[in-house]
Amino acid sequence: MSNPKNFMDYVPRRNRNYQYEVDKDGKVTILVKWTGPYHKIATVLFKKPEVSRIDLDEIGSWVWLAIDGHKTVYDLSKEFKAAFPDEEKPVARLAQFLKILRNNKFIVYNVPLKED
Repeated sequence: MSNPKNFMDYVPRRNRNYQYEVDKDGKVTILVKWTGPYHKIATVLFKKPEVSRIDLDEIGSWVWLAIDGHKTVYDLSKEFKAAFPDEEKPVARLAQFLKILRNNKFIVYNVPLKED
């Protein structure tokens, strides 16, 4: 058994450390709770909120809700193309958004093992 090298085989899942809300229109807001001593000081001194709210647009919300910890990036890309048929370069856009989510630690990847 070996790890796949193909990004399309990866399985994204939402980071459980982040809560999120879905409004009546289906838009997602990711909640980032600031912790640690520096953030506590900033909260008090600079009136910084304890929780930041990251509002996703329609497409970002769709992707966030489609991530279930079971679907591969390939599966998501097929569903994404079906949900947004007029979107230009849908696979590239999905891949870029997943990269942003991962870089901000909102998602992690489960890498399924492939049979040799």
